[in-house]
Amino acid sequence: MTGPGRICPLDYRTSPAALNRPADVVADTLYVIGGLYGNTAALAAVQALAAGEVAAGLPAPRLVFNGDFNWFNADSASFRAINTEVLRHTALQGNVEAELADPGTGTGCGCAYPEWVDGATVARSNAIMERLQATGREHPDIVDGLGRLPRQLTAAVTGTRIAVIHGDPESLAGWGLAAENMPPPGHTPAQMQAWFREAGVDVFACTHTCLPYAQTFHVDGAPRLVVNNGATGMPNFRDDIRGVLTRISRRPAPAGALYGTRVGEAYCQAVAIECVPPNWRSWFREVWPAGSAAELSYGARLDAGPAYHLDDARRLGPARDEAGEPRR
Repeated sequence: MTGPGRICPLDYRTSPAALNRPADVVADTLYVIGGLYGNTAALAAVQALAAGEVAAGLPAPRLVFNGDFNWFNADSASFRAINTEVLRHTALQGNVEAELADPGTGTGCGCAYPEWVDGATVARSNAIMERLQATGREHPDIVDGLGRLPRQLTAAVTGTRIAVIHGDPESLAGWGLAAENMPPPGHTPAQMQAWFREAGVDVFACTHTCLPYAQTFHVDGAPRLVVNNGATGMPNFRDDIRGVLTRISRRPAPAGALYGTRVGEAYCQAVAIECVPPNWRSWFREVWPAGSAAELSYGARLDAGPAYHLDDARRLGPARDEAGEPRR
């Protein structure tokens, strides 16, 4: 199946070998925030979470927004607010930012949706992208900034090497690290081994595909981890309307961890944040009323979460507690 929304442009190609380099970012604590989706309430919750760590006497987390921080923010005020704040921190392009920076390429939303996503969903995503691009034209300075963002980042936390990417190691919009494509726990396919070896990292921290999980692998006798935060700006689990970010730190999260593990000396945890307070849901209905593309695609998820459960995301082998320590 091809066409706008399913095409993966050639210039979306990335190289896992390009990640095999000294760390771009060295941090005590890293927040990897993928799929903010233009949600100002989720952004405020992330900032409050980081401020809470500082108030507790911990080092300030380094915030890394790994793409698709735009989507629902199709009104001028929220478009400017989201991008002004995100661009103060470390940010990567997702396919949404790539299409904002270079519209009119015939790729639609740039999501490169796989065959299991129905055509109506793809068409609605293309419509959302068109509206967002129209808003972007009102803010050429921001769009210019989005065009200059990198597409991959390397980080180090207490000696653990992390590749922060949007899709998969070979494509900005790749689905190779989607939950739907993960092997059973305990298996490490040849492709996964090759990606870890070429990148020379211990952790791939990704997003793009909207469903979170953490899964351990073994490569050359050493533990490796893929952690996909799903979405920070949308609910991730059935009957749980919280977003998720990935926290990687030399210390376990003070609160809010859903699951996690340790890789080397680094705690890698999924942390929940509030993302759909009533005032933001009301704002969403004003910007995307009943019958609009975003309400049709995401309204039910915003109200009750997707058909995905917390146990689906825990793919960590032997039972561990939320800090990533083995259960006793």
